[in-house]
Amino acid sequence: MHSYLKKILSATSILVLLSACNGSAPKPAKVDKTLPKVSINGYLTDMTSAAFEWKPISDKRVKGIYVYRNDPSSEEPNRLLQIDAVTNIKSTHYLDDELEPETLYYYSFATYAENGNYSLATKKMKVMTKPLLDSVSFFSKSEPMARAAKLVWRPHTDNSVVAYRLERRLNGTDKWKKVATIKGRLNAEYIDEPLKDNTRYEYRLKAVTFDDIVSKPTPTVTITTKALPRPITSLNASQGKAGQVTLSWKDDNKEQTIYYKIYRATSKDGHYKLIADKIKSRRYHDAVKKPGKSYYYKVVAVNSDKLEGDLKSTPSALGTTIDAPRGPKRLVAMVENATVQLTWKSTDSRAVSFIVRKETDKGFLSSETKEFKNIKKPLMIDSSLKPGETYTFTVFSVDKHGIVSAPSNSVTVKLEDKR
Repeated sequence: MHSYLKKILSATSILVLLSACNGSAPKPAKVDKTLPKVSINGYLTDMTSAAFEWKPISDKRVKGIYVYRNDPSSEEPNRLLQIDAVTNIKSTHYLDDELEPETLYYYSFATYAENGNYSLATKKMKVMTKPLLDSVSFFSKSEPMARAAKLVWRPHTDNSVVAYRLERRLNGTDKWKKVATIKGRLNAEYIDEPLKDNTRYEYRLKAVTFDDIVSKPTPTVTITTKALPRPITSLNASQGKAGQVTLSWKDDNKEQTIYYKIYRATSKDGHYKLIADKIKSRRYHDAVKKPGKSYYYKVVAVNSDKLEGDLKSTPSALGTTIDAPRGPKRLVAMVENATVQLTWKSTDSRAVSFIVRKETDKGFLSSETKEFKNIKKPLMIDSSLKPGETYTFTVFSVDKHGIVSAPSNSVTVKLEDKR
């Protein structure tokens, strides 16, 4: 439409210019029946333009030719308006471009003189532009893919085609958007990625010619991307084991799963860190050496497309290690000569032995620590005390797994130096 308006303004300026050359105020133009009419030989059309040819005009009074055409999109679609003027009388051709495909237009032509008067117009001609170019004859898709869509087509047979425009919309509801321009008439595929999981997309393809004419679209092709593996919902985590948490689970994805990933966090809604990858079995032992530890676990499946189950929607399971045994109480030391007898009370039935820690302060920043292990009874006698040294004793419980308790109360003894 911008080109159409420019042509009208250009033709109007010609009338003003002709009047100005005469040195007088413009006079209303009128029909001069003595001026020769334009004799049209014929016309040609394509999708967006129309070309006309007429017989040469030898009358010296003729300064040019007016071109009239309707505007099919206006409120008066059958009314002819002057859209242009051919100012070179030697010319016998006229091209009107930027037309709409498969649209009916009306044309008429008239010669004009230097004073602006014009001849009788030619008979109104019906001119139909050619239909919009069809797109490719075959447009299809491959099998569903993970986070991608592969589109294939048969190359267009029209040599004027130089590219293809691929358009996409989501779920058949939003507007069509251009995904890509694929250059080259012989190109025959495009892979659109990355896409969302388990999402429906619609595609269509248009051919583009060297002069930027865009064809009709192909029929719509629908693609749904592959879904993520289903969440592992039957995860079991052991409670109260020593040195480890054992995980086991069932998998509804069956043969589609190629391995599993194990995630762990210190709180249910905390940050889950990957602790094991490419686990083939449905059982895993997490080595946790510290007693009394609690962790939350999640297991996600990974399939042959390397799609991983959604961690956020996967439920967690709480696993714990066994608590350390309770420490002894009431540690008492009785000293006689260079011997000390230690007694204490065991507070945990899980205790199978005790450890007595002896710390010796020898003075002048010198010290020594020694442990007596595998003591079976709540009693120990130490006859290695020396005068002038200070000794501090502490006792620990040990269970059958070798887990050591918190310390008991400490007792300190000192033998006086006899010198």
